[in-house]
Amino acid sequence: MERTARGRRMYNVRMRTVPRLSKALIAAGGAMACWAAADGPWRWSGSNGAGAVTLLLVGDINVQQRAEPAAVFVHVRETLQRADLVYGNLEGLLVKSEGPDQDIPDKSGWQHVGPEEIQALQAGHIQAVGVANNVAYGRENILRSLAVLDAHGIAHTGGGANLEEAHQPAIVERHGVRFGFLQYTAKWYVEDHQIATATAPGVARLKSQDGVTIDPSDLSRMREDIRRLRPLVDVVVVSSHNRDGLTGRESAPAADDRPARPQDLFAPITLGPRFSQAEPYEKVLAHAAIDAGADVVYGHGSHVLQGVEVYLGKPILYSVGNFAMDWIRMRPNKEGMAVRVVVRGKSVQRVSFVPLTRDAETQNVVMLDPSAGEGARLLDKVKSLSGDTPLHVDGQEVVLVEKK
Repeated sequence: MERTARGRRMYNVRMRTVPRLSKALIAAGGAMACWAAADGPWRWSGSNGAGAVTLLLVGDINVQQRAEPAAVFVHVRETLQRADLVYGNLEGLLVKSEGPDQDIPDKSGWQHVGPEEIQALQAGHIQAVGVANNVAYGRENILRSLAVLDAHGIAHTGGGANLEEAHQPAIVERHGVRFGFLQYTAKWYVEDHQIATATAPGVARLKSQDGVTIDPSDLSRMREDIRRLRPLVDVVVVSSHNRDGLTGRESAPAADDRPARPQDLFAPITLGPRFSQAEPYEKVLAHAAIDAGADVVYGHGSHVLQGVEVYLGKPILYSVGNFAMDWIRMRPNKEGMAVRVVVRGKSVQRVSFVPLTRDAETQNVVMLDPSAGEGARLLDKVKSLSGDTPLHVDGQEVVLVEKK
C-alpha cells in the first residue's frame, strides 16, 4: 500500500505521508563573516545537476523555550528546504515538561522539549528523525512523542510500542530514490524506563558495557535489521547515539539514593577531549553495519565532533555533533556538521560536510566556510581525529567520498 503527497511517496511501518512545508517564514538578516546568508542557500559544489537527489544528515535537534521555534533555522532555512530530504536525531521528547528536576532524574536540568518543537522540524524541512537516544525517557512519554510525529507526518525510526516496532526502519522516497533509516542508542539511563522489550514501549539499543565490544545479540539484531531493509531501498543510513562512557542501569535506584544537585540544574557542561575520541565499539558498530549492507553510518549524542573514515568505499562519521541545541547546559558546546549525500542512479555518488556552530546570542544554527576562521578550525579538528582519511575542501564543503 502507498500513499502519495504531490507526487512524492513515503513508506514505513506506519505508512505516513510527509506534507509539503510552508515557506511562509521570516528570514532574519545580519549574518556575520563566513556565515550563510539568512535568506540564501549554501553554495554546494559538484554532483548537483539534473537527476541528483540530495539528503542532508544532521546531529542532535533540541529546540525548546522559544517564542518562535522556527527561528532556530533562520540562517539555514533555504539550505534545508532545498535538500530533497533531511534526517536528524530528535534529541528530546515532544511532551510537556514537568520541570528541570523532574523529567529525567539522572540528568540534572534536562527538560522535555514539548510538542512545540514540531514547528521547528517543519520549518527546517526535517521529514524523518531517529528517536533512539538517552533522553527518550518514560515508556508512555515515548509513545506520546511518537504520536505527535505521526500526527504531523514526520517519519521516525528507533522507537515504538514494542521491540519489533522500535527496530522498524523509516523509509522515505524522493524522486524515485528510496532512503531507509535505522537508529539505535548505546546510551541510556534506566533500561526499564527506556529500552523496548517484546511487550513494552521504548527505543532500540546497541549495548556496549565496556566501550570496546557490543552485546552479541544486539549486534546480530542490527545486522538482521539492515539485511531486511537492504532489498527494500536504494540507500541505507544507519545512525547511532554514542555511549560516551555511560552504561545504563536495568532499574532506577530508590529516590533516597539519588542525590539532589540543584546547583546542576542550569550549570553549563563543558565536555573534555575524551568526548572527541571515538570509542572502539563505535568502529565495530560502523564496520558491521557496512558489512551488512549500509551505505552511510553516522553517530551523534557526543555533542562534539569526532573523526571520519571511509570503509569499503563508504562513509563513516563517528559524531556529527550538535545541530540545533537549546538545552541551557549544553550552550558551551556549539560544534557540529551537516552532511550532504548526493545520489545519482540510485546509488551514493558523493558525501561531503560543512562545519556548523550556533550564534552566541540567539543560539540559531549557522553554517561555516571550512576554509576560514572557526570553520577551518573545526575542519582541522576532524582531520586530526581521522588518521589518514583523505579530506579536501571543494568550494564551501569538505569532500569525504566522491565516486567518478
